[in-house]
Amino acid sequence: QLFTMQNLPTDEAVIAWNDGNLQTIHKVTWDSQNEFIAAMYYRIYTEIAFCNEFLRNTTDAKLAENNITGANLTEAKYMRAEARYLRALSYYHALDLFGNVPFPLEDYLPGSATPPARITRANLFTFVESELKAVEGEMKDAKTNEYARADKAAAWSLLARLYLHAQVYTGTQRYTDCITYCKKVIAAGYTLKSSYGGLFLADNHLNNPELIFPIAFDGQKIQTYGG
Repeated sequence: QLFTMQNLPTDEAVIAWNDGNLQTIHKVTWDSQNEFIAAMYYRIYTEIAFCNEFLRNTTDAKLAENNITGANLTEAKYMRAEARYLRALSYYHALDLFGNVPFPLEDYLPGSATPPARITRANLFTFVESELKAVEGEMKDAKTNEYARADKAAAWSLLARLYLHAQVYTGTQRYTDCITYCKKVIAAGYTLKSSYGGLFLADNHLNNPELIFPIAFDGQKIQTYGG
């Protein structure tokens, strides 16, 4: 869905079949009834719901209540930081694609009779920025986490992307901050793969020096893409 939203309105990609109202995205004539846009919106908030549920169940009190100690406690805290990162990533997609959106956090319980409060795009920018900076120090160092789990470089990368378009989101440009975080990623040892076609091979996870971002968390595993 993210590919559909970001690429199909441009001249970078074409999907020629006539699924639903897909062609209105190519023609830049979509409206609020477009099911592909709705699908992206719902997937963003499904992701946020998973993350909120995980965070509700990994507070210090909950971990102690469930006798999580030692190495398991250390790992649980890393995973909690990663869940906050993934929620921030989802909210980044929400602010980028939709602007002013509902804003449920872990204290908003499923089934509540009151809808979650709405947040402005500029305030959501501030939230995503603060979350990424807060969890940066709680995540594993760049390139030290297991495959498909987020580390500090993922947070730096998302901060760079956030700052790149800050003027659109907030009215204030942040290009210097974007450069700062790009340099942090480069210094961590990430480089572009020499063969673009190699990004799409089945062993992408073994020999891709630019693989950083996790994009989906289903409560059991994280899926990734290269680039």
